[in-house]
Amino acid sequence: MVITSVDRDDLPDGGSNHFKKVVETTRKKNPNTTIEVLTPDFLRKGDSYKKLLEADLDVFNHNIETVPRLYLKVRPGARYFASLELLKMQKKIMKKFLQNLE
Repeated sequence: MVITSVDRDDLPDGGSNHFKKVVETTRKKNPNTTIEVLTPDFLRKGDSYKKLLEADLDVFNHNIETVPRLYLKVRPGARYFASLELLKMQKKIMKKFLQNLE
């Protein structure tokens, strides 16, 4: 199952708490379901994406739509390097999490 949404820059946390609640509810009702989240970039929302790490999800995903040169034209509300940073931080946090499980 893939859980996604449009950008929710109107919310203080960019919608990360809603993602977390949907993952938790889905996991509770369907414990064997593989859950992937396809998130917005949470632009200017600090580390709100970390809330998703508290949920029991299987895959964290975020789309990078195009090359840096075209990013502002294709996605005027987003920032290419913010998307890269989001993916980089998610990888780093998940790596640490997985090491702690060993």
